[in-house]
Amino acid sequence: MTLSDFRKIKGVFDKENIKANKKLATYMFFVVLATIFWFLNALSKEYTTTVNYPVTYKDFPSKKILSNELPPRLKLTVRAKGFDLLRYKLSFFQSLNFPVNEYTNNKMEKVGDNNFLFPTNRMTSQVATQLSSAISVTHISPDTINFQFSSLIEKKIPVHLNTKLKFEPQFRLAGDVVLKPDSVWVVGAQAIMDSITLVETELLEFKKLNETKTKKIGLVKVEGLSFVQKKIEVELPVEQFTEAQKHVSLKVVNLPDSVFLRLFPHEIKLSYLVGLKDYETISVEQFELEVDYSTMDAASNKLKVYLKNSPLNVSNISFYPGEVGYLIEKKNSGKK
Repeated sequence: MTLSDFRKIKGVFDKENIKANKKLATYMFFVVLATIFWFLNALSKEYTTTVNYPVTYKDFPSKKILSNELPPRLKLTVRAKGFDLLRYKLSFFQSLNFPVNEYTNNKMEKVGDNNFLFPTNRMTSQVATQLSSAISVTHISPDTINFQFSSLIEKKIPVHLNTKLKFEPQFRLAGDVVLKPDSVWVVGAQAIMDSITLVETELLEFKKLNETKTKKIGLVKVEGLSFVQKKIEVELPVEQFTEAQKHVSLKVVNLPDSVFLRLFPHEIKLSYLVGLKDYETISVEQFELEVDYSTMDAASNKLKVYLKNSPLNVSNISFYPGEVGYLIEKKNSGKK
């Protein structure tokens, strides 16, 4: 410690400095005391102020749905002493209960009555009771709460399945996905119901599918609507498949009786996918390939091949070639 530091410390304990510090402490004590008395005096006076009070609406009319937004809070003009206002501000208070049917005398339960204007001054006493007996409510804003309802209707709406499916190699859907039920009853307001054509399911996702699956799945919620049935059952028929080939003879249509048409080639190689369980049931006669004489173009000397018929339980049909050459021969009339 240096000599300069020692002198500074010594100065703090000089008689004059100690006397000055005592005066400052005394002054501060009286300032704080005066502030406390002023604050207590202020709290003892009566004030008018506004407070925001949360509202919870309940007991809505049955078979109707609210179609407008209600004020989540009421602005109360209150009069009370400062002590009571401070106690209110610092305390935790519950929201104001608003039983709709009770306050509207069950008027909204009637068919055809969908609008109601409720003057908030009718609930002044209820608000005051819930606040405190020491707080007087002089005004409530808004002065009117507008209730607008829409009558509920029921409608049966088709279900749309949302899927994301991945199969193991050589597996696929064996047929149509089965939904039980494929339509559900929906309850809601007429205006909302008119805009709904389908009810969407939650996403049904499978990876590496190799067998038939059955699963219950939920429906996607729609604001303002409720579903009588919350879930549906989905059946995914899965089968193992293979590729098969056949040689199919071509058929000629619109051919005049006076000519004979030779095709090159006259058979077409056809490939398709079929489930293993149906492999043996597929015959060449179930496929029909044809060329149309009336579409003949002499410049190309080719006729396009068309697939006219095939079994319902095959898919991904392809054939080659897609066009064939031809040679026209006149038939012998038999006259000399």
